[in-house]
Amino acid sequence: MSSYAASRLRTTHPALRTSHLFTVVILAGLLALVACNREPQEKKAERQAEHKEGEVRISAEAQAKSRFATARAQRVAPIRLIEATATIAPDPSHVAHIAPIAKGRLARVSVQVGDSVTRGAPLFEYDNIELGESVGDYLGELAGLQKDLAQVEVSRKSWERARLLLEKEAIARKEAEVREAEYRGAEAAAANRRARIARAKEKLYRFGMIDEHIKALSAEHNPPVHREASYTTVRAPIAGVIITREGAPGEVVGPEKALLSIADLSKVWTLVDIYEKDLAHVRRGAPVEIMVEAYPDEIFRGTIGYVGDVVDPQTRTTKLRVEIPNPQRKLKPGMFATVRLRVQAAPGSALVLAIPSSAIQQVDGQPVVFVKKDSTTFERRKIKLGVTMGDLVEVAEGLKGDEEVVTAGSFALKSELLKERIGEGH
Repeated sequence: MSSYAASRLRTTHPALRTSHLFTVVILAGLLALVACNREPQEKKAERQAEHKEGEVRISAEAQAKSRFATARAQRVAPIRLIEATATIAPDPSHVAHIAPIAKGRLARVSVQVGDSVTRGAPLFEYDNIELGESVGDYLGELAGLQKDLAQVEVSRKSWERARLLLEKEAIARKEAEVREAEYRGAEAAAANRRARIARAKEKLYRFGMIDEHIKALSAEHNPPVHREASYTTVRAPIAGVIITREGAPGEVVGPEKALLSIADLSKVWTLVDIYEKDLAHVRRGAPVEIMVEAYPDEIFRGTIGYVGDVVDPQTRTTKLRVEIPNPQRKLKPGMFATVRLRVQAAPGSALVLAIPSSAIQQVDGQPVVFVKKDSTTFERRKIKLGVTMGDLVEVAEGLKGDEEVVTAGSFALKSELLKERIGEGH
């Protein structure tokens, strides 16, 4: 080696050593980083190995805090569903069809279809031809009574004079008796007139007049009252909703045609056609579920109020009437509905597995229960549901008859399960 080459080698050697040292430091850092990342993965794998997929462990203390309770699946007599089509209808006893009680000319209608009215609210007003005639008859009878009373007074005085004269033998007894008969006849005529006035007054009451109006009729120098009295205001006999309206101001109306219909829809009927073969399972007072297309996620509940006594020979069905509370008036007359009745299956049918409905949770849109494996371990189990039977639900698939499920605290298990899934990155 030349002296030049030896000199160059000695000059670059310290730099090479520095580069090698830097490389070693970087490699050591990378190894440490990999080791740090590997340790949680190993711990995670260890945790996963502790229990199977879908299992949840929860301590006895946590169970006590969440007030855990369990129940065993049980075998019960099956329930059969009867479904039938139906129609929503108003309760006829809560519907009023309003017509004028006499012929007349319609003056004013105060309501529209859809309006809610209270009992006694004014509905329409019409010029009541018969009322005008009745007012005239009433006033005529009142005037006649004044004449009758005057005649009673005259005949009374005549009879009293005749009695005095008879005592003095200044008049024949026959004459005194004639005057007494005239007095008694005048009194009878006045009594008869009062009866006719009472009948005329009763007729005015039927047309909707009250005592104040009737007294005003007989007041002197008050001709406008007589004219206005022929107008009759018809009022709502029940509270409800206006469902039909006919007629326009100026139209001649009469009792043969209803102008308005009011329905109280706080309770409605569902009219069901039930097949003859199912009649043995239907009884009055039994609960019924009602579904309508307008509210697909809502179930309305009612009770059977009547079971028909006649079977249609063509369809082999009979009518069933279901009475349904309808406080929010969601159910409208004319709607189509599906009704569902839950009845006991035929005697001898195989028992079915059932659990309390409180045990069921929804995970990923599917019904699940948590089956107790030991004192602190619970397994999530997907199940297939059958018919609901009060507080119990039939389990068609997913459980065995001797398994124990969580009924109180299942939501806490569901929350813990979802928390673990989030931690695992699922």
